[in-house]
Amino acid sequence: MALGGLAYQAFYQRILSAASSTQAQVTCFASSFFCLVLGIPSVLIGAVAASTDWNSTSYGLPTPYERNQAGAILPIALQYLTPTAVSILGIGAVAAAVMSSMDSALLSSASLISSNIYKNIVRKQASDREIQWVIWISVVVVGLIGTALTFKESSVLVFWMVGVDMSYTIMFPQLVCVLFFNVSNGYGATIGYMMGVIMRLLSGEPLVNLPPAIQFPGCRLNKEGILTQFFPFRTTIVVISLLSILLFSWLASIVFDNGLLSEKWDVFNITASRFHFAVLVLLLMYDFSSSTFTCNRAFFFMLNQYLAGANLPPWYASFCVNGLER
Repeated sequence: MALGGLAYQAFYQRILSAASSTQAQVTCFASSFFCLVLGIPSVLIGAVAASTDWNSTSYGLPTPYERNQAGAILPIALQYLTPTAVSILGIGAVAAAVMSSMDSALLSSASLISSNIYKNIVRKQASDREIQWVIWISVVVVGLIGTALTFKESSVLVFWMVGVDMSYTIMFPQLVCVLFFNVSNGYGATIGYMMGVIMRLLSGEPLVNLPPAIQFPGCRLNKEGILTQFFPFRTTIVVISLLSILLFSWLASIVFDNGLLSEKWDVFNITASRFHFAVLVLLLMYDFSSSTFTCNRAFFFMLNQYLAGANLPPWYASFCVNGLER
């Protein structure tokens, strides 16, 4: 759950809203501490609810666990185990926290749909007004879907746990590769994403009554008679997805850099992306006041080695040579 939360977009919404990188770092370290501290009341409430004689309350028997309402134990405990005033204040605080998480989720979903999908794929020339309409529609649609899910028998907590699970097994490998492995590109990311989704679905999920098609070592029936994976299959999927991203990214780079396939088949423009990176670095280090580069020959040599084999415009070579001469 901790690693899955790192790929949660709401986390980056808060980081990017910080006034400085130092403030963002301090916020992250402080929040990790408060996550542990604020988890203590939940543990205490759960322990009290587990040891409560529910037959002595207006809730009666069977217990919340026997009624499959363990995911709603907090509002149940507040309603039946506390005075009315405390119950109202507690449920109001829970509702406020839920609303805060809800608007964050709506903003994340609307941003992904409008920017990553509509603007970058569907209609690249879309105006700001058009994007604004897409955001409004996305908020309404996602809100209606979320509201519909609340009417299902499964607890909202189940959907949250499944969401964090999917974030860990599918998105976390993508995040690691983007941040720490320069070889990563769109081809590897696509294959890794597909591998993660397919393997996660085939591994099953008892929370949503999805039986496993792949039985890892130790797969057996639990106390409820449901076939359950006891092997650390989620981490296994993460490792497989991570290795798939790196392997297929490396293979794609070899194929296009060595001219084994024409650039017209390069739908993710990995050659162009590498070229743009080189130009950006060179421009950032160019001192326009003195018309000189603020780096040494060794850097240009390493940069040319990094870009070796790429099909770049002819003027790029002379650009680097001039930099070396300067």
